[in-house]
Amino acid sequence: MFELTEDFLAKVGLTNLPENQKADFLSYAQDQLEVRIGEKMSHALTESQLDEFEKIIDNEPTVIQSWLSSLGDYRNDEVYAKIRAAHGAENPEMLNDFVTAKWLNKNCPQYTQIIESSFNELVSEISSQKDAILANA
Repeated sequence: MFELTEDFLAKVGLTNLPENQKADFLSYAQDQLEVRIGEKMSHALTESQLDEFEKIIDNEPTVIQSWLSSLGDYRNDEVYAKIRAAHGAENPEMLNDFVTAKWLNKNCPQYTQIIESSFNELVSEISSQKDAILANA
């Protein structure tokens, strides 16, 4: 749903990280961010909501189809149009992203705030350790 890039490294002061370490560091930071978001979401959702969300993330066809059916004429949805434009065409990955967005909007409306707070915490933490990270690079 989101991906950390070179802009993230600039934000945390790690543009001087050796080129051969940037991809690994971004992958590590991405994993950390996803774990933090997941932990915060788990406190905001019931067990059955977490189970359903896991099935959506795992792209289980019956769950995806059930959600699409429950949305009615979803192809006229503004969120659908934006996600389809980003993907270029309707395909299984695009539909999964759409269902994920709709599910989060319904079941975890504070998702955007969770992402923002988790991202800001990670930026602050890494920024405060940038000198040590660069020294050990």
